Amino acid sequence: MKKVMILAAAAAALTSAADIKIGTVNMVDLVRLHPNHESNRALVKTTDSDYKAKLEAKQEALKEIADEGKKAQGDLQNPMLSAAARADAQKKVEGIQQKFLAEQHEMRQMAARFQSDLSDLEARLIKLETEDLRAKINAYAKANGYDIIADSTMLAFSKEEYDVTDAILKALGVDPAKRKEKAKKSDEGK
Repeated sequence: MKKVMILAAAAAALTSAADIKIGTVNMVDLVRLHPNHESNRALVKTTDSDYKAKLEAKQEALKEIADEGKKAQGDLQNPMLSAAARADAQKKVEGIQQKFLAEQHEMRQMAARFQSDLSDLEARLIKLETEDLRAKINAYAKANGYDIIADSTMLAFSKEEYDVTDAILKALGVDPAKRKEKAKKSDEGK
């Protein structure tokens, strides 16, 4: 009796599986061709350049402090200094060293904060793009009776006839011909 029940369940599963409408999309192409993708990349690049410029300015300030320290150290080596002048020069050198270490520490913190902020920016922008893509894919699936739309880049094989990437690109307002152009350029680069 159990064998009959198992066979009946398997037959029912096969019958219902035949009624499933499946589609695939190439998520790499969809992300790359998303209308906001290039402007998001430009924003990340500009932000990175701004951060680098700020770090370079901080490095330049450190170099100036180091040069000031070298000069003060040279003054300290002057054999003509009185004991009081030597003590003042020593305090000046120590003050410059402390200032240098504090600025160096601040620069390291800035660099870490900038890297974290940049990573957060990239993650937020990618999340916005993928959320938009999922919404378009879900709307397309509902409107066209799809039960499953899977990422073809994650599948070992899928028939080309299941690919609805071009339809999703149209829903995004992107000409599907751009996908073919990008693929052609990518192939030429190899």
